[in-house]
Amino acid sequence: MTYQAAQELLRKITQAKNKDELQRVISNNIGQCDGVFFAELERLVEQYRTRGDEASARKLKEVGDFMARLRFMI
Repeated sequence: MTYQAAQELLRKITQAKNKDELQRVISNNIGQCDGVFFAELERLVEQYRTRGDEASARKLKEVGDFMARLRFMI
């Protein structure tokens, strides 16, 4: 996955209107998620923390952890 594709997917994830939309975005893209995606996710989590938005950082981290478990069957 390119950095641009990872950023676009993260945009879709963070802008999902509800849980159903979020699940649809994840299920449609989980097979493409790789190290680039997860690195960009961590970068975005850190951006939220830097801005003092701990709630958003925590939620995105939880989504990322869930996606990692799905992707890598941990």
